[in-house]
Amino acid sequence: MAEMRQLNEIMSFSLGKNPTRIHAQELRLYSPENFENDLSCVNVHDKRSECIINLMKTKAAPVSTANADKCLTSNFLRCKFDSKILDKWYFCFQFNEGKDFEQQIAMFHQGTTLSVKKLNVKTIGELKIRLPEIEKQRVIGELYRRSLIENRLRIKQAEDMNHLTLALIRKIEEDEKDGE
Repeated sequence: MAEMRQLNEIMSFSLGKNPTRIHAQELRLYSPENFENDLSCVNVHDKRSECIINLMKTKAAPVSTANADKCLTSNFLRCKFDSKILDKWYFCFQFNEGKDFEQQIAMFHQGTTLSVKKLNVKTIGELKIRLPEIEKQRVIGELYRRSLIENRLRIKQAEDMNHLTLALIRKIEEDEKDGE
């Protein structure tokens, strides 16, 4: 049976900086686009056991090699953990799609009247995660990672088909004008 552990027991957190306090030498900022690319597996991921939580979207993504050294703003939270205890893609699956996290986050938001429902470090640290054996985590994490890649490729294929169709329509219209 998988044990339940609070995140603050198995990982450390570091909150990004307030944008007004970021110095000129730290201009390599981690952006929402970087986050989406990391989550969609656009970039190569290294062996680090780190994830970034987007506090505005309540989503987690592993840190890619391309973005590992970028400065985080206060909308992001860096999470570091031991890869022998927690698989990064399993964590992202649980955080982004898992029913346990969904229920816990809904409980946190209950009674919140703010239009922006932003999580904080304390709340995230108190979230509990189910920890099956690491090999099972890796299987689940890898399946989740592959599903994200497949989804990104399907979206790209649909966009390419749309562009091709529009180009064909424009060509037909041009040929029609030339024939007049």
